[in-house]
Amino acid sequence: MTLNQAAPTSVAANPSNAGSYFTTAIHKTQSTETTPVSSPGLKAEFDSGVGAKPIPVLNRVFPKPLDEVDVQAMLDRHPGRWTIQGQMEANQRRAKPVTNEEELKARRLEELEKAKQDLRAFHGNLHHASGPWRP
Repeated sequence: MTLNQAAPTSVAANPSNAGSYFTTAIHKTQSTETTPVSSPGLKAEFDSGVGAKPIPVLNRVFPKPLDEVDVQAMLDRHPGRWTIQGQMEANQRRAKPVTNEEELKARRLEELEKAKQDLRAFHGNLHHASGPWRP
């Protein structure tokens, strides 16, 4: 068996690249071999071409279950989180309680009055505690 080895060639510095940063000779490899080396005993298990389509689900071979399948027990189970029914139940648990507009307005007015009282108390303490203001 003979191997096709590439012989290195060198390009000496000429006037066009004499002023360049790299002043040493540049090495290039030449190869006449265009096909890759493959092992004769190995074969590809499948062709993964761009146009390859997967096997339809009904034509696939699935393993048989180890135990007897109890459909009624599966139907009686609580639905999981990632089912539609489970997601609807989770949304109901997360739902915020709806407040009446009147209650909301009353709460805002109470908070506003409390904020006003706090500002007045702060202003009174600031004005009386430090004495007359000096520039």
